[in-house]
Amino acid sequence: MKKLNILHLGIGNVGREVIRQITQQKKAVRDSLGVSLDYQGEFTSKNTPEEINNAIQNAPLPFVLIDTTASEKTLPFLKLALKRGGFVVLANKKPLSGKQKDFDDLHKLGGKRLLYECTVGAGLPVIQTLKNLIITGDEILEIQGCFSGTLGFLFSQIDEGMSFSQTVLEAKEKGFTEPDPRDDLSGMDVARKALILARILGRKVELDDIQLESLYPEKLQKLNVEDFLKQLNTLDASYKEKQEKAQQENKVLRFVAQVTPEACTVGLQAVDAASEIGSLRGPDNLIVFKTKRYSQNPLVVKGPGAGIVVTAAGVFADVLAAAKML
Repeated sequence: MKKLNILHLGIGNVGREVIRQITQQKKAVRDSLGVSLDYQGEFTSKNTPEEINNAIQNAPLPFVLIDTTASEKTLPFLKLALKRGGFVVLANKKPLSGKQKDFDDLHKLGGKRLLYECTVGAGLPVIQTLKNLIITGDEILEIQGCFSGTLGFLFSQIDEGMSFSQTVLEAKEKGFTEPDPRDDLSGMDVARKALILARILGRKVELDDIQLESLYPEKLQKLNVEDFLKQLNTLDASYKEKQEKAQQENKVLRFVAQVTPEACTVGLQAVDAASEIGSLRGPDNLIVFKTKRYSQNPLVVKGPGAGIVVTAAGVFADVLAAAKML
């Protein structure tokens, strides 16, 4: 019986759900793959870097380091794990969407031992689909999509006639947004996902190179959360005007990421209501791959792009991919 030892950074909502799923399926994995998934350590922000380093340094091989944090400080731990010959599984986008050099270093150190399917589209098979298209010799012409369940929900509500400020407040009440909704409305999370896809395409690009359009003006950035929410209604007239103009042209508003071999843009677009992106409703994600092979009928990946359970399942699937490599 082979054993895959697990070290886990970030035991928040997603982290706890990953542990639950792995524990629940442990016997099934053992029976089908002949691999025992054994937790060796769970680490939160209360642990010191020394404690985490020691655990990685002393973890018996083979092991996997899971990162379900939202931290920019985990990169040294990931590099150490890969140097030691361990696997790394990421839900955290920040190590891959920081400097290009760090992205390159992680891939040089890890190769197939670096797994990060759910950094784009949670549990949806976006990264693997893209890598399969590239490795089989297809030429990627364009990747276009809606990568934010939160913003998908917002603009679906605006389609129905709700004001911009109402939709944001409702999304916050439902727990769809971050505690500070500007983290979603800035579009930065979508930009990080687009950056990861652009880098997989082979582009050397930094986050600052992406043309990013925020959904609120810079003057509202300086306010605290409470005051920001009070000021949101000052944007209602502008969004109502945009929505009505789009409607007259049989279009709808969607927050779209567009990645090509030449450029990367993220922002609000009026798209045909009958198009794949225009027909998207609610918090689902949708990614359209237009390639040399899939030019007339693009390849579409669609489904829940957010949520604790599906994100955790995506992490678990990468852990199983590591187990299969044993």
